[in-house]
Amino acid sequence: MSTFKGFPSGKIRLIPIPSTFFTEILPEVDDINMLKVMLHIFRALDSQEREIRYLREKDLLADADLLASLNIADEEKQTILSSILAEILKTGLILKADDQSGQNTALYFLNSQKGRDALTALQSGKWHPDDTDNASYQLLPEWPGIYRLYEDNIGPLTPLLADMLQEAEKTYPPSVIQFAFEEAVKKNARNWKYINAILRGWQEKGINGHNSRDSEDYRQKYTGGEYAEYINRE
Repeated sequence: MSTFKGFPSGKIRLIPIPSTFFTEILPEVDDINMLKVMLHIFRALDSQEREIRYLREKDLLADADLLASLNIADEEKQTILSSILAEILKTGLILKADDQSGQNTALYFLNSQKGRDALTALQSGKWHPDDTDNASYQLLPEWPGIYRLYEDNIGPLTPLLADMLQEAEKTYPPSVIQFAFEEAVKKNARNWKYINAILRGWQEKGINGHNSRDSEDYRQKYTGGEYAEYINRE
C-alpha cells in the first residue's frame, strides 16, 4: 500500500455525511467492504445535481472503481456486492424500490426525509426516474491540486513557482486550470508562462474551460498568436 501524500492544496470537494451515521450505523459495521460501499453510496448520491437523488443497483454493480476497491476475488465481486447491498439495506441506511421503467433493476434512496418522500412518490406513481437511457450517476475525477498538476505535467517545483501556483489556484476555477495544463501538454508548451497566458485570457475575456475545449479559434489564438513563442515545436 502506497503512502498517502496528503490532501491537495486549494479548494477540494467535501462530501456530506450525516453525523448520525457515525453514532448509530458505523459502530455496527464490522466488514470493511460494507463500509467501503456505504461511503461510495454517499459519494455517488452527492455527485448528482437533480432534485431527487437515487442509485440504480445495475450501475453500482457495473462501477469499476467500486468493484476494484473491494477486497474480494474478481470473479465474485458482483455477486458479493449484491449481498453487501442487501446487508446495508438491513441497517436502514438506504431504502429500496423496484424500478417501474422496464430496466429490471432496483432503485436505492438514502433513508432521509427526501429519500422517504421520493420512495412514496415512486410507489404511488407520482414520480418516475428520468435516466432510463443513462447511468444513474457519474463520478467526476477529483481535483488533484495545482502542485500535483505541475509536477506531473511540467516538472519539479521551485519556491518561486510554488508561490505563483498558489496564487493562481486562489484566482481561477479548477476546471480552467485543468484545461490550461491540458493545452500546454497538447501543444508541447510545458512551461508556466504559456499556462499563465491561457489563464489570463480566461480572466480577461471571460472564456470558460468547458467552452474553450470545443473552440478551435481559442486554441489557435494560443498556438499561432502572441503566445506562440512559449511552444516547443520540435
